[in-house]
Amino acid sequence: MLNLRKRGVATDGICPICGKEAESICHALFRCNIAKEVWSWWKECPIKICVENQDFSDIALGLLCAGTTRDLEILVVTAWAIWYNRKQCVHESKKQVAGQIWDFASSFLSNYKEASKYFQLGPAFCDVSWKKPPMGVYKINVDGATSERERNSSIGVIIRDFKGEAAAGLCRLINANFSVLETEVLAVEAGVLLAKYIGLQQIIIESNSLLPV
Repeated sequence: MLNLRKRGVATDGICPICGKEAESICHALFRCNIAKEVWSWWKECPIKICVENQDFSDIALGLLCAGTTRDLEILVVTAWAIWYNRKQCVHESKKQVAGQIWDFASSFLSNYKEASKYFQLGPAFCDVSWKKPPMGVYKINVDGATSERERNSSIGVIIRDFKGEAAAGLCRLINANFSVLETEVLAVEAGVLLAKYIGLQQIIIESNSLLPV
């Protein structure tokens, strides 16, 4: 809301989530009721997060002094997850409870760290490497993710030609919790529909969990 007011958009400046205080970055990330609930899930936090008269930099410096770089990573990713949830709530009327936001942030950070390890090792250490299709054929790679702890599943699609250049792609959040196999099937369906939409005729589809089709 603060950014909208700076851009000349008329708003009352009150937090759209709690409706109690003027919205600011600190309020959105640390003072709002939902934000406080999310931070309460961080049981091993070395400092008090939701303290008055502290901004983001104060909290980050406090974590570096009392904790580790891992604590700083948790701070940044969780703050982003809180902000993302606020945007979903305001603009799309979608919201998650505090535990779901915390789990989402924790899962996001864990997946990023795991992917970073393989990236640092280089392509020779990866179990799967992309192989180009024949000339004139497009390869569709799809993947899906789901969690028993969350209510949503998600899918991703990337279409590339024989040179490895991207022709199209998409990512989508599904407002339902499907099994791993069901999510992968939905990803394959989305890949086929995307290829049809952009007019591709010769395609190969690969899924991380399903056999190539």
